Amino acid sequence: MPVLISGVLKDGTGTPVQNCTIQLKACRTSTTVVVNTVASENPDDAGRYSMDVEQGQYTVTLLVDGYPPSHAGVITVYDDSKPGTLNDFLGAMTEDDVRPEALRRFEAMVEEVARQASEASRNATAAGQASEQAQTSAGQASESATAAVNAAGAAEASATQAASSAASAESSAGTATTKAGEASASAASADTARTAAAASAAAAKTSEENADASRTAAGDSAAAAAASATAAQTSAERAGASETAAKTSETQAASSAGDAGASATAAAASEKAAAASAAAAKTSETNAATSASTAAASATAASSSASEASTHAAASDTSASLAAQSSTAAGAAATRAEDAAKRAEDIADVISLEDASLTKKGIVKLSSATDSDSEALAATPKAVHAVMDEVQTKAPLDSPALTGTPTAPTPETAAAGIEIATAAFVAAKVAQLVGSAPETLDTLKELADALGNDPNFATTVLNKLAGKQPLDDTLTALSGKSVDGLIEYVSLRETINHAADALLKSQNGGDIPEKPLFVQNIGALPASGTAVAANRLASRGALPALTGATRGSDSGLIMGEVYNNGYPTQYGNILRLTGTGDGEILIGWSGTNGAPAPAYIRSHRDTADAEWSEWAMLYTSLNPPPNSYPVGAAIAWPSDATPAGYALMQGQSFDKSAYPLLAIAYPSGIIPDMRGWTIKGKPISGRAVLSQEMDGNKSHSHSARAQDTDLGTKSTSSFDYGTKSTNTTGNHTHQFGGYINSYWGDSNHTSFQPGGGAWTQAAGDHAHTVYIGGHEHTMYIGPHGHVVIVDADGNAETTVKNIAFNYIVRLA
Repeated sequence: MPVLISGVLKDGTGTPVQNCTIQLKACRTSTTVVVNTVASENPDDAGRYSMDVEQGQYTVTLLVDGYPPSHAGVITVYDDSKPGTLNDFLGAMTEDDVRPEALRRFEAMVEEVARQASEASRNATAAGQASEQAQTSAGQASESATAAVNAAGAAEASATQAASSAASAESSAGTATTKAGEASASAASADTARTAAAASAAAAKTSEENADASRTAAGDSAAAAAASATAAQTSAERAGASETAAKTSETQAASSAGDAGASATAAAASEKAAAASAAAAKTSETNAATSASTAAASATAASSSASEASTHAAASDTSASLAAQSSTAAGAAATRAEDAAKRAEDIADVISLEDASLTKKGIVKLSSATDSDSEALAATPKAVHAVMDEVQTKAPLDSPALTGTPTAPTPETAAAGIEIATAAFVAAKVAQLVGSAPETLDTLKELADALGNDPNFATTVLNKLAGKQPLDDTLTALSGKSVDGLIEYVSLRETINHAADALLKSQNGGDIPEKPLFVQNIGALPASGTAVAANRLASRGALPALTGATRGSDSGLIMGEVYNNGYPTQYGNILRLTGTGDGEILIGWSGTNGAPAPAYIRSHRDTADAEWSEWAMLYTSLNPPPNSYPVGAAIAWPSDATPAGYALMQGQSFDKSAYPLLAIAYPSGIIPDMRGWTIKGKPISGRAVLSQEMDGNKSHSHSARAQDTDLGTKSTSSFDYGTKSTNTTGNHTHQFGGYINSYWGDSNHTSFQPGGGAWTQAAGDHAHTVYIGGHEHTMYIGPHGHVVIVDADGNAETTVKNIAFNYIVRLA
């Protein structure tokens, strides 16, 4: 079950630490907590914290605002741990506290050796794997190179055979041509052609076999070097093409042989067959050339495969180099591990890891037993915890306070030293005392009765004797005196006079003439009282605080003083009433003049096992509860249901005589209507308490303008107006002067005179065609401004982000 850890978090000066978070991180998984889970606690302003912590081990970290996290330590909470403060758990003994330093160092050495050995093993394994991969890669590269060389040789042989086939084909063609004109030698030429064709077929067959070898070598190269798979596949494809071409050449050569045979059969009469043989030989020549070209391509592919194989060989060398480096690193790690192991062995030899004893260091086994007598085991914190719990139940040696029924050895009856007197010793002493008394006084009661139950019997007897007169003087002086003389002799006159006015004991106050006045005069009743009482109590001094089931020993009402003696207040007065049940009222002293005094009350039932109740503080109008509001204060309330003693603030009136305190706050007798209203602090001036202010914006202005924009010079759209005609006006006349005819000889001359009033004939009307083609206009739009209208915006009323509460008021 959880264990309570609570207290006050303080710094070195005793000041409570504020704004701090206590963080608990689980160090290991327990039955209820998972490792690495984090819990936190935030102390209040006084530094108080309280945490219910599950069983387990936790790392404690303090997180203070503005400072880096601070590691406080490690705590361990057991199933049987007692509640305590964080300081108690941080200061508790842990398993590491009882473990020898040499053992801890040795365990650390062993862990380091194991770690280095594991690392060396991993490095050795990795080096071996790298070495194997390097050897495999090197072997594959070697095989790839060999296959490439074989492929190159096969390709070269194929090319040679193809060249030989081509030469044979050319020879066959020449022979066939030479013999074509000789019918008588046609058979021989055909035989020669057949032989040449057979040789060509054999060469083609050889080319096929070489092509098969090239394909096989290319396939081996592809299997050996995975990285050159693409090139090897290309080589295989090309080798296949060479094979196909070779087969084609073989087929055509066979065809040529068949044609040559036919030519031999009809050689005598068919020159056309010889020509066909020549054509077939030409075809064989072409195919042989094709085979040679294919073989050359195969050789190129084989060369490429060899180059890639060389590249793989270089990569294999690099891999082998890296493997060698890994092997070297693994060897170095193994060497370090051996050194660490040797150092651990040396340390083990030095500290002699044997079983520890009272005279020798060594390994010791932990034990949680609390009743063991072994000197070879070490106690665990759990055992220490159990012993400390048992110690807490024991009384201290210095002034022990024993409870229960303690026992002690009974001393001898004659003991007179500092031995403890047991019940048996006291009983023996009493029996011894009683045994030495006479039979009539052999009990304490008989002895007490004989002494008149007077604890001061000796003093009483001496006082009595002191009041006696000597026999020789007193009796002689008294003889012969009268009663008055005797009274005068013993000075009893005044006593007798006072006795005449004395009250009789047997009347129990019944012979008092005015009893109410008597009670008032002795201070037992106020002047207007009606019952026998006292108007004041004498203080009994400092009263010890009663706790548990302890009751008061005095009956009735007593008054005492409180002065640092276990009551809720440091100073004050206490009234205690002891009767059927007990009750106490405590009135504390006020700290300053006029300050309200705290008051407390508690009670005790009349049963023997009953205990005192907790002290309850009495609240008054001058000392209200800490969570109370003054009458009339507006309180935000998150419900439409109003608690008892309160009312919603809705503008309603109230009875001022029924609620006088509320009337002090609202003299008008009307509670303000707070629906839809908020509260504002009263300004320095200009406002009265409870005055209203309507909503509105603070006076302000806006400035707005449109940005000036220079639109520059713009062009209009163009339009072709075509060719237009003018009107035909223009008819006009000219005025000229008169004329004079003169005749000279055989000539007639006319001379004109200016301003003569004569006119020419009217003429001149004509028309023009005007071309108005497509054209544009420019329009200047310079910088200018615009009128801006700012539209209204906002809600129906001025408000802020809010949450609706009801306002209620305390009535009394």
